Amino acid sequence: MAQNERIEVSRLACFGAGVDPIDSFDDGTTQSEFLKAWYELTAEAELSLYKWRFATKTFDLKLSLLADPPDTRYNTAYQAPNGILSVDTVMVGKIPIDYDRHQDQIHTNDSADDDVIIQYRFRADETLWNPYFTLLIVYRLATMLSFSVTRKVDVASAMKTLADEHWKKSKTEDAQAQTNRKLNLRRLVRARGGRIDKFWRNR
Repeated sequence: MAQNERIEVSRLACFGAGVDPIDSFDDGTTQSEFLKAWYELTAEAELSLYKWRFATKTFDLKLSLLADPPDTRYNTAYQAPNGILSVDTVMVGKIPIDYDRHQDQIHTNDSADDDVIIQYRFRADETLWNPYFTLLIVYRLATMLSFSVTRKVDVASAMKTLADEHWKKSKTEDAQAQTNRKLNLRRLVRARGGRIDKFWRNR
């Protein structure tokens, strides 16, 4: 199923670049060889660059605690979740804490009683992609095909402009799908007892 989805995305990119669509990544055409080499890297790069909700997971790091302490300034080491692309945050409860990603490990300073949660990006399957993200990948691949395969710089430039504009729209669409954050009432309470300019400076 995922392979079929990848081919469909690639075919759309071919149409955008003005080349014959591929039937598979091994059909012997120049565009299939190019897409075979660049498709996955492009998808992973775009997934890593923004906190896409459909590609975000949380994981209890205590389930992957390593016995040996790290050889860093941190006191605890955890095995990073499988398939992790990038880390959004590491939290104790709901409080973000300092961390370091070292190779396939996550290093933190926490106590044995702490519940340590990581929020991270993973390589979401194409069937999970939202339409705006699918179109973003189509534009990115079409840009690269136009520049590297057909050598049509004008088409490549047009596709890049579409991709960059769609990137902004995609982030907005994804952000609007999130639940509204709670209003910080504690700041409002502090403002009532003091000067309003101090309140805004401390935000």
